[in-house]
Amino acid sequence: MIFNLVNFYSTIASNMKKIIIGILVFVSASLQAQSPEDGLRLSWFAPYGTPRSNALGGAMGSLGGDLSAAHINPAGLGFYKSGELIITSKYLNTETDYKYKGTNSSTSNNLSALANLGIVIADGKKNRGYSSTAFAISFTQLANFNSRERFKGVNNFSSYSEKFLEELYYDNASMSAADNNYIFGSSLAFRTFLIDTSTDSNGNPGYQSLVPISSGVNQTFDSYTSGSSNELTFGWGGNVQDKLYLGASIVLPIVNFNRSLQVSETDLSTTNTKNEFGGFIFNEDFSSRGWGIGAKLGIIYKPESFLRLGFALHTPQLISFRDKLSADMTTNTESYAGIVSASSDELNNGNAGVREYTVMTPTKATFSGSYFFASPGKPTQPLGFISADIEWVNYAGTRFYANDFDQESADYYDDLNNTTKATYKNNLNIKIGSEIKLTSNWMARAGTAYYGSPYKNEFADENGTTLVTPSRFIVSGGIGYRTNKYFVDFTISSATNRDAVVPYRLIDKPSPIAVQNSKAVLFNIGYGIRF
Repeated sequence: MIFNLVNFYSTIASNMKKIIIGILVFVSASLQAQSPEDGLRLSWFAPYGTPRSNALGGAMGSLGGDLSAAHINPAGLGFYKSGELIITSKYLNTETDYKYKGTNSSTSNNLSALANLGIVIADGKKNRGYSSTAFAISFTQLANFNSRERFKGVNNFSSYSEKFLEELYYDNASMSAADNNYIFGSSLAFRTFLIDTSTDSNGNPGYQSLVPISSGVNQTFDSYTSGSSNELTFGWGGNVQDKLYLGASIVLPIVNFNRSLQVSETDLSTTNTKNEFGGFIFNEDFSSRGWGIGAKLGIIYKPESFLRLGFALHTPQLISFRDKLSADMTTNTESYAGIVSASSDELNNGNAGVREYTVMTPTKATFSGSYFFASPGKPTQPLGFISADIEWVNYAGTRFYANDFDQESADYYDDLNNTTKATYKNNLNIKIGSEIKLTSNWMARAGTAYYGSPYKNEFADENGTTLVTPSRFIVSGGIGYRTNKYFVDFTISSATNRDAVVPYRLIDKPSPIAVQNSKAVLFNIGYGIRF
């Protein structure tokens, strides 16, 4: 494929939509462009909570009396009339299957981590109209990013090299720019002759990929990710006559994400050296650190002793990120230029590229209700409850902002925000949980949760066939043992996730899709002391 650079400006008029998309996919600066998925990583997941909360499928919006209230509905802290110290740990096993271009592959991952650590300090005395108040400090790991994505297949429709080719085309890049300005991607491809200069039939200069796409190539994508999304929360809850409960939390999100990516393409015919392509390997190391602030507000009302109604509003969180990136590439063009390597270190004085920006996460609103039931013989003593939460999330409201005052950066993030709005939609998550007393000290719990797709459109292949409709479904259960001085909770939950991985994005062709199906089993145990 040859792109004519001389006729670039005439092409803009007839391809304005592609140009706008191109701005979002690529940046002719030191770092590669961001994508809407960078924001979705902060919002579309099933948050981990305390073992009790996890056992109930997260349906804690109207219950209270648990440390997870500080993160879900802080009004639930108003149910505390004595102090509590809790620590929990978790073990997570994840098995993931991928299907890409008709080829199946799988990965597995195990990890152990601190899940929760927090303290509640309660005042059971009446004060300023409140029957009791409570203050909580809680640290919770909401999501864990430790995983491996590995899939491969034969592709005769597109090549990873085309993302570099399109970048040079849509930036109308000169050969000097191609050689020096895209130091984490296209310049590496240009310097190793994966992307080379060319001319069309009229002698106009352009670029071409040396990958023989029409005959097909073996593609392999392999990435390791690590890190987590965490919250440090300072919450307050108040109880008004055991009928109305009010609460608020200040939330400090802490995000740590790392990715080591390797992409390779090789010629299907290892004996054919006349097509001047043997293969290439592209390596990328990426890290992102974020700190921010947000707030959560809540209310719970008890119209009857057996009924609780709750509402919680999670404001958008503003998280400031600092990213670092480095990359290298080795290409074998056989008789054309042989094996040639290049790295970003050579073009950036041995330094990683740095990018700083701010993300505003989606608004979230939760409507909840709980019904408490008793045994016929003891109607005043609750035997258990059924609880349900309906959670509305404004995924389309995710926004990116430049941390500097450069107009070019501001324009870029405006375009990225428009694409985010066009890519995602608002959606509902549904959670249901139940607890029943087995004895005066032992309790059994069970729950389920469904997280709908945040995407406006389903993922389809180049023929328009739908490949997957993303969703997340959780089934959980657990037991708890409680005394006046301490408690122990144990939970097992199974989460089934359906999603899609887009290994690279193209402007002039449909981007390839890998279907991802995973199952994660969580073992969660917590110990608490009451005082």
